[in-house]
Amino acid sequence: MRAAAATTLFLTLCFVRPDRHDGNDVSDGDFKNDKAATTKGRKKQPHIIFILIDDQGFNDIGYHNPSIKTPTLDKLAAEGVKLENYYVQPICTPSRSQLLTGRYQIHTGLQHSIIRPSQPSCLPPHMDTLPQRLRQAGYATHMVGKWHLGFYTKECLPTRKGFDSFFGSLTGSVDYYSYGSCDGPGVCGYDLHANESVAWGHQGKYSTTLFTQQARKIIQNHDPSQRPIFLLLSLQAVHTPLQPPKSYIYPYRDMGDVARRRFAAMVSTVDEAVRNVTYALRKAGFYRNSVIVYSTDNGAQPFTGGSNWPLRGRKGTYWEGGVRGVAFVHSPLLRRRRRVSKALIHITDWFPTLLALAGGNVSQSQCLDGFDVWGAISEGQESPRHEILHNIDPLHKAPEPARARQVPESNSVFKKPKKTKRKKKQLKPRPKQKSAFKSSKKLNSYLKARLKRPKARRTAVPEDNLSLTPAKLRSQLKSKPSVANAADSLSPAGETPVWDTSIQAAIRVGDWKLLTGDPGHGEWVPLQVLPTLSGRWWNLERAFPSLQHGPITEATKSVWLFNISADPYERHDLSRTRPDVVRQLLTRLGHYNRTAVPVFFPPDDPRAHPDRHGGAWVPWMDRDQETIYKKKVYPGKKKKKNSKCRLCKLKAFFLKLNTGIMSSRITDSSE
Repeated sequence: MRAAAATTLFLTLCFVRPDRHDGNDVSDGDFKNDKAATTKGRKKQPHIIFILIDDQGFNDIGYHNPSIKTPTLDKLAAEGVKLENYYVQPICTPSRSQLLTGRYQIHTGLQHSIIRPSQPSCLPPHMDTLPQRLRQAGYATHMVGKWHLGFYTKECLPTRKGFDSFFGSLTGSVDYYSYGSCDGPGVCGYDLHANESVAWGHQGKYSTTLFTQQARKIIQNHDPSQRPIFLLLSLQAVHTPLQPPKSYIYPYRDMGDVARRRFAAMVSTVDEAVRNVTYALRKAGFYRNSVIVYSTDNGAQPFTGGSNWPLRGRKGTYWEGGVRGVAFVHSPLLRRRRRVSKALIHITDWFPTLLALAGGNVSQSQCLDGFDVWGAISEGQESPRHEILHNIDPLHKAPEPARARQVPESNSVFKKPKKTKRKKKQLKPRPKQKSAFKSSKKLNSYLKARLKRPKARRTAVPEDNLSLTPAKLRSQLKSKPSVANAADSLSPAGETPVWDTSIQAAIRVGDWKLLTGDPGHGEWVPLQVLPTLSGRWWNLERAFPSLQHGPITEATKSVWLFNISADPYERHDLSRTRPDVVRQLLTRLGHYNRTAVPVFFPPDDPRAHPDRHGGAWVPWMDRDQETIYKKKVYPGKKKKKNSKCRLCKLKAFFLKLNTGIMSSRITDSSE
C-alpha cells in the first residue's frame, strides 16, 4: 500500500497534463553538470550497443524454438542474461518512443496507433531523450536503421533528438531492396536517409546487410580513447515485406508454410548481422568494456510468418503475445552471467538503466516512468518495478454488441438525425480532446439523459477520461446494452464505477494483469495452423465463444483478469471470481489516467506526398508552416452563433448561472 501511495504521489506531482508546445529539443545547457560528473569516471563508461529488432515474436528465436537457426543469438544469450519477464508495447511507434524517452505513451501524447508517414506528429519537443542525455554524459551517439517516430519537421529527425549521426529509414515499413515506402495507394516514395539528407543510390542493396555495414563502419572509425560510444542499431527486419535473400531460405526448405519459411530466413539474416557487429566490437577492442542489449519492439504477426506460441494474441494486441518480448543482455561487465532473469522489466527501464550505467545523473530527467534495473540484470537483485501500465487509449473504444445497437430511435434522448450524422465524423483520426462539459447546451442534454436513465444501466463516466467528447457521450447514452457493464457489476450498489471499461487499457500489477475494452484478437496460434489457417487446431484455439457461465461472452465482455505468474498463457479469466482485484486495478488505471496528456493524433497532411519533394519522404514543414497548420487543425475556442434558437440561449444562460452558484457553494462549504 505504501508503494502504491508513493507511486500515486509521484505521478500526481510529475504529470499535471503538460501541453505539447513548440520549441527546440532539450538544450545542452539543461544538463550542465553531466559532463563534470562523468569526466572523472570516463574510463569506466561502457560502450553501449542496443540492437532493436522489428516484429520478432516470442517463438522466433533459437533458444525458445530450435527450428529457428540463430546460433549467434543463442550463444550471446546463453553467456549473458536472458530476460524472460520483459515487456514492450504491441506496435512500433509506442515501443520506440518509450525506449528513447523513458516515459509511458500516456505522457507523450502517443497513446493511439502509430505515426503514419503523412501525419505531422513526432516526439514532444520539450522532452529529453536517451541519446541526448548520453551525449551530455560524454558519449558519441549514432543510430542506424528504422526511426518511425515522425519527421514532419527537421526538429523531429534523429539528429535533432540527440544522435550525432543517422543512417536509415524514417517511416515504418520499407522495401528491403528499393527502399520504397507507401502510405496508402499511390502515396509512395523513397525512404533512405543519411543524417538530414536523402541517401540516393542504394537501391538493390539488402537493408539488413546495408545497415550492418554502416554500423561496422561507425565502430571501426570510432576512437574509444576519446569517448565511449552509444550505437542504436534498429534493424528493419523482420518486419514485412518478407524479402529474405534466397541463400537464407534454403536451410528452412522443409517448412511447409511459405510465409513462415521466409520469416525464419529473415531471422537468420538478423543473426548474421549481430555476429558481424560483435566481431567488429572485438576487432576494434571495444568488447571487454561493452554492453550489448538485444530486444524486439513488439510481438509477431502470425499471419505473416511470425509466432508467439504458446502466448496468446499477436502484434497490435495487449495479450501476452503482443507485449511480452524477446530480450537478453550480453556483457563481460555482468556480475552474474549465464542465467535466466525473471525480474519484471519494461522497455521504459532502458532510459534510466543505461544512463546510470553511463554515469549520467538520472534525476535530471524529470518524471521518468522507467526504473534503473541494472542491479536486477547484472546481480540478480529484485526488480524495483512492480507494475506496468501497458497503455490507456481513449480513442480506441470497444464496439457495442450487435444487440445493443438494435435500439429503436424513439428510446433515445437525442432524436435529431443531424446529430447521428455528426457522430460518424468522430471516427476520423481527429485530435480534438474536448471536455464532456464544454458546451452548456450539450451539458443540459447530458444531465437530462443521466436523470432519465435507470441507475442499473448507467455507463461509467470518470471525470478524468480523455475520450468522453460530447459526441461520444451521445453514443454511449443512446445505446442500452443488454449485458450490464462489467464495471457496474463489480461496483458495490450505490457507488459510481471507477472506470469506463469500454476504453482500451491494460495494466500489470504484481502477478495480476487487467485488460479493458478491446484488447485485440485473442487467439492462440500454434504453428500447425499456419499452412491453411483452418482445421481443428484453428477452431480449437479460437477465443470465442466463451465457455463461462452467464450471458457475457468474449464478444460482449469488456474486462479480463489473469494471474500471469500462474497462467502465463492467459487461458483462465478470473474477472468474475476476483472482483476485488478487478476493482483495485481499475482504480490504478484511474490514477494513471489523471496524469495522461491529451492524445496527439492529427489527420494526414497532403503536403507530405513524396511527389511534392522529388519522390522521397522528407520533412515538409518549417516552423512558420507548422504554426499556421496547427491554427487550422486546432482552432481556438469560437462561440457558435445560434440566432434561431432563443430558447437554447436562455437555457444556456440559466445553466451557466446555476453552475456558478453551485460551484460557489461547494467552494464555500469546503472552506
